[in-house]
Amino acid sequence: MSWSWPEFGRDERGNMAILFAFGFTVSAMVSAVAVDAASLYHERRMMQAGVDLAAISAATDPSRAVEIAQSVLVGARLLAPASTDGLTVLTGRYSPSTPAIANRFVPGAQPANAVAVALERPGTLYFASGFAPAPAISASGVAAVTPEVSFSLGSRLASLNGGIANALLSDLLGTTVALSVADYSALAAARVDALTFLDMLSQQMGLSVGTYDELLAMQADAGQLATALAELTTGPVRTALLTLAGGSHTLTLSNLVSLGRLGGLPLGSGGGAELSLSVLEVLAAAAALADGDRQMSLNLGAAVPGLVSLRLDLALGEPPQGGGWFAIGPAGTVLRTAQVRLRLQAELLGGPVLLGAGVKLPLWLDLAEAEAVVASATCPSPASPYGSATILARPGVAQLALGSLSDATLYDFGATPPLDPALMINALLLKVTGSALVEVAQTTPVELDFSSAEIAAGTLKTATTQTLVASLAGSLLGNLDLTINVLGLGLATPAVIAQSLRDLLAPLAPTLDMTIASVLETLGLGVGEADVRVYGVRCDHPVLVG
Repeated sequence: MSWSWPEFGRDERGNMAILFAFGFTVSAMVSAVAVDAASLYHERRMMQAGVDLAAISAATDPSRAVEIAQSVLVGARLLAPASTDGLTVLTGRYSPSTPAIANRFVPGAQPANAVAVALERPGTLYFASGFAPAPAISASGVAAVTPEVSFSLGSRLASLNGGIANALLSDLLGTTVALSVADYSALAAARVDALTFLDMLSQQMGLSVGTYDELLAMQADAGQLATALAELTTGPVRTALLTLAGGSHTLTLSNLVSLGRLGGLPLGSGGGAELSLSVLEVLAAAAALADGDRQMSLNLGAAVPGLVSLRLDLALGEPPQGGGWFAIGPAGTVLRTAQVRLRLQAELLGGPVLLGAGVKLPLWLDLAEAEAVVASATCPSPASPYGSATILARPGVAQLALGSLSDATLYDFGATPPLDPALMINALLLKVTGSALVEVAQTTPVELDFSSAEIAAGTLKTATTQTLVASLAGSLLGNLDLTINVLGLGLATPAVIAQSLRDLLAPLAPTLDMTIASVLETLGLGVGEADVRVYGVRCDHPVLVG
């Protein structure tokens, strides 16, 4: 059969086969490109996940960053064993406060708290490898760790004397406390792990599931705290703690301890926190923060030399926001003590110049809240195994006055006590009123630096106000402003009476200082001082930052 080109052009038979062959070829090429593109995208995602994991793992120990990153990437099959081809690992310092995001990570800066990991290698082509080179794919990630500092504010207790401490703790804990000096010393020396203590406390409270934060949101009574501590101790310490098991006053546990990120851990995760707390400090802090009757009066009787009587009234303010005694957290974590107001009413007999009249000495102390803030910290390293921390501490403003203070004013923490002159001598022929004020203040925080060795040793550091005086009572009595009204003939002149009164009161200054110090030390406080202890620095929770 003969054919011609014109006839061939008009013949439509077989057109679909030709179109199908052409379309199939194009479709196969597009599909091959799509498969390779999807494969490269998936490979890039897997590489990014591996690099992120390598950066997070390496940030836990920047000194071994290359070794850790290489091991992670080998495990993820992104590197051949013992190979570092295409791998770049940089250690440095990450500062989240730097405005420019690109400048927050500074390679090589010390102390290192971040690791940058980058990986580049040829991608895998399945269809296009015959006519196109494999493109390079890369991934990078930066992980940083935020140091978390565990520290306490108001923990000066080493031991307490039995008298005033027993009376105060009895009222504050809601039970009878009759501990000896040896008991207090043993309690101060005994230590418990913070999370293990909370685990035991949760058992005492019947809480078996939940997190530490859920436990801290609850209230516990002093007896439950003492029993939980007793279960973790032995010998005389356990015996002493069991005598406090009847304590009825309660406190909200979050006012005692703030665990920061660790608060989200489930109960039973205790131990391993390496936070060793003094048993006596826990008890004293619980007493100061208890939600029972926060007003108390103690009659110290005439046992104090030189005094006919001495009465003490104490009022504790509500724990402030951020109040507490122990916390774990990054820079910016705050602890604050409660406000304390103390009134002393002493009475003694005057000498011949004062006609033997009774002399009243009404004093009051207003101690504002102290504050401690984590300023900065560095992670543990081979050269500094416990890390380091800087705490900014500000002692509470203290006012010690000789003057009249009513019950209503004593318990009203919303107002500053006025300086009202007090009637010191009220005899038939002689009346003396007086007033005086000494203020101890620190407007700027005091920087306390804790080295690795100091953290390991549990060193207690004290921020002291620049205006602190050797004897508060002595300074107060030396500034007496007296008004003397002599009503009879033959009496000494006002100047002689004033000097005689000052001479009579001067020997009492050490006694008054000791009484005030004993009360405040039972609460872990001091006038013009803020005591801080750093227990450790944790850097076990790195996060991706870039």
